Amino acid sequence: MMRLLNAALSVLLLSQPAEAGIERLQMAFDGARRDYLLYVPERLPDGPRPLVLVLHGGGGSAAEVRRSTGGRFDELAERDGFLVLYPDAVGRIWDTGSGEISERLSPRRDDLGFLTGLIARVSADHVVDRRRIFATGVSRGGQASYMLGCRTKGLIRAIAPVSMTLPLSQERDCASGAPLGFLLVEGTADPVVPYDGGRVTVFGRARDRVRSADDTVAVFLRRNGCTGLSEMRRSGAVARLAGRDCRAPVRLDRVEGGGHGWPGKGAALPRWLAGPMNHDISAPDEIWDFFRRF
Repeated sequence: MMRLLNAALSVLLLSQPAEAGIERLQMAFDGARRDYLLYVPERLPDGPRPLVLVLHGGGGSAAEVRRSTGGRFDELAERDGFLVLYPDAVGRIWDTGSGEISERLSPRRDDLGFLTGLIARVSADHVVDRRRIFATGVSRGGQASYMLGCRTKGLIRAIAPVSMTLPLSQERDCASGAPLGFLLVEGTADPVVPYDGGRVTVFGRARDRVRSADDTVAVFLRRNGCTGLSEMRRSGAVARLAGRDCRAPVRLDRVEGGGHGWPGKGAALPRWLAGPMNHDISAPDEIWDFFRRF
Protein backbone atom coordinates (compact mmCIF):
# COMPACT_ATOMS: atom_id res chain seq x y z
CA MET A 1 0.00 0.00 0.00
CA MET A 2 2.87 2.39 0.82
CA ARG A 3 4.23 1.82 -2.67
CA LEU A 4 0.92 2.95 -4.16
CA LEU A 5 0.80 6.01 -1.93
CA ASN A 6 4.38 6.93 -2.81
CA ALA A 7 3.59 6.55 -6.50
CA ALA A 8 0.58 8.81 -6.11
CA LEU A 9 2.59 11.45 -4.29
CA SER A 10 5.34 11.41 -6.92
CA VAL A 11 3.01 12.33 -9.78
CA LEU A 12 3.89 15.58 -11.53
CA LEU A 13 1.20 17.33 -13.58
CA LEU A 14 2.42 18.67 -16.93
CA SER A 15 -0.73 20.53 -18.04
CA GLN A 16 -3.49 22.59 -16.50
CA PRO A 17 -6.60 21.10 -14.84
CA ALA A 18 -9.61 20.64 -17.11
CA GLU A 19 -12.46 23.07 -17.21
CA ALA A 20 -15.92 22.22 -18.55
CA GLY A 21 -15.93 19.65 -21.37
CA ILE A 22 -13.32 17.20 -22.57
CA GLU A 23 -9.61 17.95 -22.40
CA ARG A 24 -6.47 15.99 -23.19
CA LEU A 25 -4.06 16.25 -20.29
CA GLN A 26 -0.65 14.84 -19.46
CA MET A 27 1.32 13.90 -16.42
CA ALA A 28 4.75 12.48 -15.78
CA PHE A 29 4.92 9.11 -14.12
CA ASP A 30 7.87 6.76 -13.71
CA GLY A 31 10.01 8.91 -16.00
CA ALA A 32 7.54 8.90 -18.90
CA ARG A 33 4.77 11.15 -20.19
CA ARG A 34 1.33 9.66 -19.72
CA ASP A 35 -1.77 10.99 -21.50
CA TYR A 36 -5.42 10.96 -20.49
CA LEU A 37 -8.75 12.55 -21.29
CA LEU A 38 -10.91 14.08 -18.56
CA TYR A 39 -14.54 15.06 -18.98
CA VAL A 40 -15.74 17.76 -16.59
CA PRO A 41 -19.45 18.63 -16.88
CA GLU A 42 -20.42 22.23 -17.37
CA ARG A 43 -22.75 22.10 -14.39
CA LEU A 44 -21.31 20.31 -11.40
CA PRO A 45 -23.19 20.08 -8.10
CA ASP A 46 -21.66 21.54 -4.97
CA GLY A 47 -19.66 19.16 -2.84
CA PRO A 48 -17.80 15.94 -3.71
CA ARG A 49 -18.57 14.27 -7.07
CA PRO A 50 -18.15 10.66 -8.22
CA LEU A 51 -15.29 9.73 -10.54
CA VAL A 52 -15.65 7.03 -13.21
CA LEU A 53 -12.60 5.56 -14.95
CA VAL A 54 -13.28 4.14 -18.44
CA LEU A 55 -10.41 1.88 -19.56
CA HIS A 56 -9.84 1.03 -23.21
CA GLY A 57 -9.16 -2.46 -24.52
CA GLY A 58 -5.97 -3.82 -26.00
CA GLY A 59 -5.03 -1.89 -29.14
CA GLY A 60 -7.42 0.91 -28.17
CA SER A 61 -6.94 4.36 -26.67
CA ALA A 62 -8.70 6.92 -24.53
CA ALA A 63 -10.12 8.62 -27.64
CA GLU A 64 -11.17 5.27 -29.14
CA VAL A 65 -13.09 4.06 -26.09
CA ARG A 66 -14.82 7.41 -25.82
CA ARG A 67 -15.93 7.01 -29.45
CA SER A 68 -16.91 3.35 -29.15
CA THR A 69 -19.16 4.19 -26.19
CA GLY A 70 -20.74 6.94 -28.28
CA GLY A 71 -19.76 9.64 -25.79
CA ARG A 72 -22.52 8.30 -23.58
CA PHE A 73 -20.52 8.44 -20.35
CA ASP A 74 -19.98 12.16 -21.01
CA GLU A 75 -23.72 12.66 -21.54
CA LEU A 76 -24.54 10.84 -18.31
CA ALA A 77 -21.90 12.87 -16.48
CA GLU A 78 -23.45 16.09 -17.77
CA ARG A 79 -26.88 14.91 -16.63
CA ASP A 80 -25.90 13.60 -13.19
CA GLY A 81 -22.77 15.54 -12.26
CA PHE A 82 -19.77 13.23 -12.15
CA LEU A 83 -16.27 13.20 -13.70
CA VAL A 84 -15.18 10.77 -16.41
CA LEU A 85 -11.52 9.79 -16.72
CA TYR A 86 -10.19 8.07 -19.88
CA PRO A 87 -6.52 7.07 -19.39
CA ASP A 88 -4.16 5.95 -22.17
CA ALA A 89 -2.03 2.82 -21.80
CA VAL A 90 1.57 2.74 -23.01
CA GLY A 91 1.65 1.04 -26.40
CA ARG A 92 -2.14 0.61 -26.22
CA ILE A 93 -1.87 -2.32 -23.78
CA TRP A 94 -2.34 -2.33 -20.01
CA ASP A 95 0.16 -4.07 -17.79
CA THR A 96 -2.10 -5.69 -15.20
CA GLY A 97 0.84 -6.91 -13.14
CA SER A 98 0.25 -10.62 -13.74
CA GLY A 99 -0.69 -13.06 -16.48
CA GLU A 100 0.96 -14.12 -19.72
CA ILE A 101 0.38 -10.89 -21.65
CA SER A 102 1.90 -8.73 -18.92
CA GLU A 103 4.83 -11.09 -18.47
CA ARG A 104 5.72 -10.73 -22.17
CA LEU A 105 5.71 -6.93 -22.09
CA SER A 106 9.12 -5.31 -22.41
CA PRO A 107 9.71 -3.03 -20.72
CA ARG A 108 7.18 -3.66 -17.94
CA ARG A 109 5.26 -0.66 -16.63
CA ASP A 110 3.57 0.06 -13.34
CA ASP A 111 0.04 0.73 -14.57
CA LEU A 112 -1.43 0.16 -11.12
CA GLY A 113 0.80 2.93 -9.81
CA PHE A 114 -0.06 5.13 -12.80
CA LEU A 115 -3.81 4.74 -12.38
CA THR A 116 -3.76 5.29 -8.62
CA GLY A 117 -1.50 8.30 -9.14
CA LEU A 118 -3.87 9.63 -11.77
CA ILE A 119 -6.81 9.28 -9.39
CA ALA A 120 -4.80 11.22 -6.80
CA ARG A 121 -4.02 13.94 -9.37
CA VAL A 122 -7.64 14.37 -10.46
CA SER A 123 -8.78 14.32 -6.83
CA ALA A 124 -6.31 17.10 -6.04
CA ASP A 125 -7.65 19.28 -8.86
CA HIS A 126 -11.35 18.54 -8.38
CA VAL A 127 -13.65 17.82 -5.47
CA VAL A 128 -13.85 14.03 -5.89
CA ASP A 129 -15.92 11.90 -3.53
CA ARG A 130 -13.31 9.38 -2.41
CA ARG A 131 -16.11 7.00 -1.41
CA ARG A 132 -17.45 6.91 -4.97
CA ILE A 133 -14.60 6.11 -7.35
CA PHE A 134 -15.54 3.50 -9.94
CA ALA A 135 -13.82 1.67 -12.79
CA THR A 136 -15.14 0.07 -15.94
CA GLY A 137 -13.32 -1.21 -18.99
CA VAL A 138 -13.72 -3.43 -22.02
CA SER A 139 -11.63 -6.52 -22.77
CA ARG A 140 -8.04 -5.78 -21.61
CA GLY A 141 -9.47 -2.65 -19.97
CA GLY A 142 -11.78 -4.98 -18.07
CA GLN A 143 -8.69 -6.81 -16.80
CA ALA A 144 -7.30 -3.47 -15.67
CA SER A 145 -10.54 -2.78 -13.79
CA TYR A 146 -10.12 -6.06 -11.87
CA MET A 147 -6.58 -4.97 -11.02
CA LEU A 148 -7.77 -1.61 -9.71
CA GLY A 149 -10.69 -2.99 -7.76
CA CYS A 150 -8.93 -5.98 -6.22
CA ARG A 151 -5.46 -4.58 -5.46
CA THR A 152 -6.08 -1.12 -4.03
CA LYS A 153 -7.80 -2.03 -0.74
CA GLY A 154 -10.85 0.24 -0.73
CA LEU A 155 -9.84 2.91 -3.24
CA ILE A 156 -12.40 1.67 -5.79
CA ARG A 157 -16.01 1.25 -4.66
CA ALA A 158 -17.23 -0.87 -7.59
CA ILE A 159 -16.03 -2.23 -10.94
CA ALA A 160 -17.87 -3.16 -14.13
CA PRO A 161 -15.76 -5.18 -16.58
CA VAL A 162 -17.26 -5.61 -20.06
CA SER A 163 -16.37 -8.60 -22.26
CA MET A 164 -13.85 -9.86 -19.73
CA THR A 165 -14.42 -12.59 -17.17
CA LEU A 166 -12.00 -13.00 -14.27
CA PRO A 167 -8.44 -13.92 -15.35
CA LEU A 168 -7.00 -16.83 -13.39
CA SER A 169 -3.92 -14.75 -12.63
CA GLN A 170 -6.09 -12.20 -10.77
CA GLU A 171 -8.39 -14.59 -8.94
CA ARG A 172 -6.45 -14.63 -5.68
CA ASP A 173 -6.48 -10.81 -5.48
CA CYS A 174 -10.24 -10.69 -6.05
CA ALA A 175 -11.31 -13.64 -3.90
CA SER A 176 -11.15 -11.81 -0.57
CA GLY A 177 -11.17 -8.33 0.86
CA ALA A 178 -13.64 -5.63 1.73
CA PRO A 179 -16.98 -5.70 -0.11
CA LEU A 180 -16.56 -4.54 -3.71
CA GLY A 181 -19.49 -3.75 -5.98
CA PHE A 182 -19.32 -5.89 -9.10
CA LEU A 183 -21.14 -5.87 -12.45
CA LEU A 184 -20.09 -8.16 -15.29
CA VAL A 185 -21.43 -7.53 -18.81
CA GLU A 186 -20.61 -10.58 -20.92
CA GLY A 187 -21.88 -12.03 -24.20
CA THR A 188 -22.52 -15.75 -24.51
CA ALA A 189 -21.19 -15.69 -28.11
CA ASP A 190 -18.04 -13.70 -27.37
CA PRO A 191 -15.38 -15.17 -29.71
CA VAL A 192 -12.50 -13.48 -27.88
CA VAL A 193 -13.30 -14.10 -24.19
CA PRO A 194 -15.19 -17.40 -23.86
CA TYR A 195 -18.31 -17.12 -21.72
CA ASP A 196 -17.66 -20.61 -20.32
CA GLY A 197 -14.02 -19.86 -19.54
CA GLY A 198 -10.75 -20.99 -21.09
CA ARG A 199 -8.26 -19.16 -23.28
CA VAL A 200 -8.71 -15.59 -24.46
CA THR A 201 -8.03 -15.73 -28.21
CA VAL A 202 -7.23 -12.76 -30.48
CA PHE A 203 -6.37 -13.22 -34.17
CA GLY A 204 -6.05 -16.93 -33.48
CA ARG A 205 -3.42 -16.40 -30.79
CA ALA A 206 -4.04 -17.77 -27.30
CA ARG A 207 -3.72 -15.28 -24.47
CA ASP A 208 -4.47 -15.40 -20.72
CA ARG A 209 -6.80 -17.99 -19.20
CA VAL A 210 -10.08 -16.80 -17.67
CA ARG A 211 -12.83 -18.21 -15.47
CA SER A 212 -16.33 -18.67 -16.84
CA ALA A 213 -18.84 -15.87 -16.34
CA ASP A 214 -20.70 -17.98 -13.76
CA ASP A 215 -17.49 -18.77 -11.85
CA THR A 216 -16.48 -15.10 -11.98
CA VAL A 217 -19.75 -13.99 -10.43
CA ALA A 218 -19.45 -16.75 -7.81
CA VAL A 219 -16.11 -15.28 -6.67
CA PHE A 220 -17.75 -11.93 -5.94
CA LEU A 221 -20.87 -13.50 -4.43
CA ARG A 222 -18.62 -15.19 -1.87
CA ARG A 223 -16.50 -12.08 -1.33
CA ASN A 224 -19.58 -9.94 -0.69
CA GLY A 225 -21.39 -12.50 1.49
CA CYS A 226 -24.35 -12.96 -0.85
CA THR A 227 -26.83 -15.78 -0.24
CA GLY A 228 -27.51 -16.56 -3.92
CA LEU A 229 -28.23 -15.21 -7.38
CA SER A 230 -31.64 -14.45 -8.87
CA GLU A 231 -32.82 -13.11 -12.21
CA MET A 232 -34.05 -9.54 -11.87
CA ARG A 233 -35.51 -8.79 -15.29
CA ARG A 234 -34.88 -9.09 -19.01
CA SER A 235 -34.38 -6.58 -21.81
CA GLY A 236 -34.64 -8.49 -25.05
CA ALA A 237 -31.72 -10.92 -25.12
CA VAL A 238 -30.15 -9.52 -21.95
CA ALA A 239 -30.83 -11.28 -18.65
CA ARG A 240 -29.89 -9.41 -15.47
CA LEU A 241 -29.02 -11.62 -12.52
CA ALA A 242 -28.37 -10.06 -9.10
CA GLY A 243 -26.92 -11.35 -5.85
CA ARG A 244 -29.22 -11.66 -2.83
CA ASP A 245 -28.50 -10.14 0.58
CA CYS A 246 -25.04 -8.89 -0.45
CA ARG A 247 -22.80 -6.54 1.55
CA ALA A 248 -22.08 -4.87 -1.82
CA PRO A 249 -24.17 -5.42 -4.97
CA VAL A 250 -23.19 -8.15 -7.42
CA ARG A 251 -24.77 -8.42 -10.88
CA LEU A 252 -24.35 -10.30 -14.13
CA ASP A 253 -25.75 -8.92 -17.37
CA ARG A 254 -25.77 -12.04 -19.54
CA VAL A 255 -26.01 -10.94 -23.17
CA GLU A 256 -27.40 -14.00 -24.92
CA GLY A 257 -25.90 -14.29 -28.40
CA GLY A 258 -23.78 -11.18 -27.78
CA GLY A 259 -20.20 -10.69 -28.94
CA HIS A 260 -17.15 -8.77 -27.77
CA GLY A 261 -17.70 -5.08 -27.06
CA TRP A 262 -20.02 -2.52 -25.45
CA PRO A 263 -23.68 -3.59 -25.92
CA GLY A 264 -25.78 -0.84 -27.42
CA LYS A 265 -22.81 1.08 -28.75
CA GLY A 266 -20.20 -0.83 -30.64
CA ALA A 267 -16.98 -2.74 -30.85
CA ALA A 268 -13.49 -1.49 -31.51
CA LEU A 269 -12.90 -4.73 -33.43
CA PRO A 270 -14.53 -5.64 -36.77
CA ARG A 271 -17.63 -7.83 -36.67
CA TRP A 272 -15.81 -10.87 -38.07
CA LEU A 273 -13.57 -10.74 -35.01
CA ALA A 274 -15.90 -9.34 -32.35
CA GLY A 275 -19.03 -11.27 -33.24
CA PRO A 276 -22.61 -9.93 -33.12
CA MET A 277 -23.29 -6.78 -31.11
CA ASN A 278 -26.40 -6.48 -28.97
CA HIS A 279 -28.51 -3.31 -29.00
CA ASP A 280 -31.14 -4.23 -26.42
CA ILE A 281 -29.32 -2.28 -23.72
CA SER A 282 -26.84 0.58 -23.51
CA ALA A 283 -23.82 -0.65 -21.54
CA PRO A 284 -22.82 2.85 -20.34
CA ASP A 285 -26.35 3.45 -19.02
CA GLU A 286 -26.47 0.08 -17.27
CA ILE A 287 -23.02 0.61 -15.75
CA TRP A 288 -23.75 4.11 -14.48
CA ASP A 289 -27.15 2.98 -13.09
CA PHE A 290 -25.24 0.31 -11.16
CA PHE A 291 -22.56 2.73 -9.92
CA ARG A 292 -25.04 5.40 -8.87
CA ARG A 293 -26.53 2.99 -6.30
CA PHE A 294 -23.53 3.76 -4.10
